Amino acid sequence: MIQESIDDIITALGDISEAAGGVDQFAGDIEELKSKPKRLPALWVLYDGASFEDRKMEEILAEHTMNFTVVLIAKNHRSRADGAEACHLIIEAVRDRLIGRIVENVGELWPVRERLIMASGPLLVYGLNYRIEAEYTSS
Repeated sequence: MIQESIDDIITALGDISEAAGGVDQFAGDIEELKSKPKRLPALWVLYDGASFEDRKMEEILAEHTMNFTVVLIAKNHRSRADGAEACHLIIEAVRDRLIGRIVENVGELWPVRERLIMASGPLLVYGLNYRIEAEYTSS
């Protein structure tokens, strides 16, 4: 369920031409992404965990919300304003592809928050948070 969702998000974002560095999966600290060698701008998909509802019935059915973050890392040596403008185009392209997207057998992606995580020199890092409301049945 988790990996299928990550793979689906990566597939959905794979054709964003402005993201020259492509889209990939990452598991770790967002700070580590700054030092990963890759063409920029680039997108990284992280699984941020899940929150579970209280048990409501006898059967083992866990309603939960899975959280994902799409991290956008960009660098613009001309000016931070130019870099931010380029990032805004990519953020809107991510929205176009993810808002309401149905991940088969899992649920619907929905935006939670978009925020600037870091701006340091020419480097900009944004976090785009999405969630899926899902049910998990023990097998």
